[in-house]
Amino acid sequence: MDLVKPFSRRCLFWLLALNLLLFAVVYGVHYSAFPGWIKDFWETRINIGFIPSAAALFVFIALLQWAVLRGTLKKLLQRHIPAEEAAARKSPAADKKGTVRQETGPSPKEIEKQHQRYYLHLVSVLQRQGRLLDFFREDLGPYSDAQIGAAVRSVHENCSKTLEKYLAPRGVMDKAEGSEVTVDSDFDPSKIKLTGNVTGEPPFKGVVRHPGWKAAKLELPVLSDSGDPLVIAPAEVEVK
Repeated sequence: MDLVKPFSRRCLFWLLALNLLLFAVVYGVHYSAFPGWIKDFWETRINIGFIPSAAALFVFIALLQWAVLRGTLKKLLQRHIPAEEAAARKSPAADKKGTVRQETGPSPKEIEKQHQRYYLHLVSVLQRQGRLLDFFREDLGPYSDAQIGAAVRSVHENCSKTLEKYLAPRGVMDKAEGSEVTVDSDFDPSKIKLTGNVTGEPPFKGVVRHPGWKAAKLELPVLSDSGDPLVIAPAEVEVK
């Protein structure tokens, strides 16, 4: 509402000035329209009675216009006060003067730490359920192909169950590799990657080289807010 007072003063000044100017124009036109003998007869009466009365009327009209504009502005401001400002005034965090104490949010380091944990979260789940990192970091040189195959079967089965449980991966295209497809002009580049001889304008005809992957759902376990964000899986110590 602090905007109302300066607007009100300026509005009142300009309305009075414009209405008095309009009065002067109307009086000048009205007076010049009289014939000469009427001017001489009514000159005294016009100057004594007409001018003050007409000026008062124009001033009254200016005040009426000012009151209407001022009331309209107040209503507009009350209607468009942001909801956040109204809530802040009622908030217990506001002091007696009406100022609001803004609560400090997480620091940049805390945000970066949280992002790191999100980034490694899925890898952590695959390690916990299927020992995926153990398999990748294992030196396979000393083992035979049969031994590696047996280990791969276990890792594949457990990681596949984990992905299906939490992500349910599905193909972006419901087409088998090698199938012929037509890519329309309104295709989504994030879903379809064009390779090969890409010239001209769509639609394009091509062959599916990979159907792509997308998550049918995203239901990863709840992520803890504490701990080292770089730890994918904690060390396990069996106490004797």
